[in-house]
Amino acid sequence: MKLSRLTPVVFIVWLVFYLFGNNMLPVTDPVESNYALTAKEMVLSGDWLSPQIYGTYWYDKPIMIYWLIAIGFKIFGIADWVVRLPSAIFGALSVATMYQSTRTMSGKWALGLIAAGVLGTSLMFWTVAHGVITDMVLLYTTIMVMIYSYKGMVEQKPHAMIVAYIFAALGVLTKGPVALVLPGMILLVFAGINRSWSMVKAIFDWRGILAFCVVCLPWYVYMYSVHGQDFINGFLGLHNVTRATQSEHPEDNVWWYYIAIFLGASLPWTGAVIYGMIDGFKQRHTAFIYNMTWGVGVVLFYTLMATKYPLYTFVSLVPFSAIGAMGVMKIIRKGKSRAVKWVIMGPTLLLWIAYVAGSFFAPWGFYFLLYVVAAVAVILLFHAWYTKKGYRLVSVIVLGTMVISSIVVVEGLEPFVKQRSNIDVVPVVDSYDGDIYYYNGYSTSAVYYTGHKIIKINGDESRWDDRDKIKKRSAEWSKKYLMEQVNEEEFNKIIASGKPLMLIVPKGEIKHFRQSTIYPNVSESSEAGTSEVYVLNKKSFFK
Repeated sequence: MKLSRLTPVVFIVWLVFYLFGNNMLPVTDPVESNYALTAKEMVLSGDWLSPQIYGTYWYDKPIMIYWLIAIGFKIFGIADWVVRLPSAIFGALSVATMYQSTRTMSGKWALGLIAAGVLGTSLMFWTVAHGVITDMVLLYTTIMVMIYSYKGMVEQKPHAMIVAYIFAALGVLTKGPVALVLPGMILLVFAGINRSWSMVKAIFDWRGILAFCVVCLPWYVYMYSVHGQDFINGFLGLHNVTRATQSEHPEDNVWWYYIAIFLGASLPWTGAVIYGMIDGFKQRHTAFIYNMTWGVGVVLFYTLMATKYPLYTFVSLVPFSAIGAMGVMKIIRKGKSRAVKWVIMGPTLLLWIAYVAGSFFAPWGFYFLLYVVAAVAVILLFHAWYTKKGYRLVSVIVLGTMVISSIVVVEGLEPFVKQRSNIDVVPVVDSYDGDIYYYNGYSTSAVYYTGHKIIKINGDESRWDDRDKIKKRSAEWSKKYLMEQVNEEEFNKIIASGKPLMLIVPKGEIKHFRQSTIYPNVSESSEAGTSEVYVLNKKSFFK
């Protein structure tokens, strides 16, 4: 695949877009802080092969995301923007690859740019590109797997499947077996649709399988040789089999869960994607069938899984964006009525209005610039619509969404994200050298920022068990939590011993804490962001 001269430019533009504001976003709980702390402990311990958190080996995810963050720490130092760097880089790589592959396969650079714009500005993609999670790296490896599999199966390029298997191996080092199993199932279904035995044989290319083993197996073999059955039980058992067979969030177990996710995740291009699907079924080109098999296959696969999670179907954004780009090209084609263009204008206005409306519920930001930019964007949008300038209409949607969402990062998202982090408690914890406990919850971000061990108190949760909010989780899920823990009875004994300690109580638990009669020796308290901090059995601490 010959590299287009425009591809590096696309990468740089989108990288700047995804990096914008990252220095202002603290690491949040409960997900981002796990990756950040594990990478930090990797650097500090010097153990770059066995992930650990709270000084304990754990097997939540394979090694790749920790390597990427830890390498950033080694190069740039430990900082919030560095933690988010892998997602930004791989987000930009994915958009650039979308442009490159679409440009190569269609021969149309304009379609390539539209496909890149559709993927890059989709609401979920933009969100994940700022996050500290594995999903963007997995999405990139999956793009490469599916592109080169298409070349190997449809275009019959002899070495393409080898490249596909190499990227599948990188995906397995990022997310686990699903990075091989899910694409493999989709490719087999596609071969079945085409009734092609040659495609099936191409999928099982022995050279590709060998390359996969060479890239992927060494780390897994190492982990088993060092950690034995604990690694198998933790990684394959808890974090793969259990997720598939036992729901971690039973309240989300509805059949339409991922349909609802799709409708929001693809904004502002949801209408274009649906339009592209309808139009594609009329012609049924091979590329369209391939993308539909890919996108629908991902949604069906995770619908059948017991645990539902918003980002599980994240990789489906790629094929749906490709279909959406084709839908956009049909919508803006000369001769189409103005009414048809509302298929892309309507969802765009809905997203922009939602950003503006959200500012009234998030009063912490200065939103004057947001209102001005949104108003100008709407005017330009209607002008392009009225003058029937299709490409200008698409450009306004892409650039308008990029600018508006960038303002939202600075004025709205940064204060909101701060509420999901415990960064405000850091100065208080940093200045205390005794034991620290966290009541009925936990903040890994506080451990990440301070390096201080914090012990989790498992408080009384029976008051939550009403008919609307019953959460039944098996004992298996408790194995996820590796920090030191005590129950309330054990904590009461520690208090009774007269031992000085600090207690962090999240605001949602403050009322219950204050009504409780089991904490009689509170000396002082201080508010710290989303928590209150108490000192027990000590007369003087806060200044």
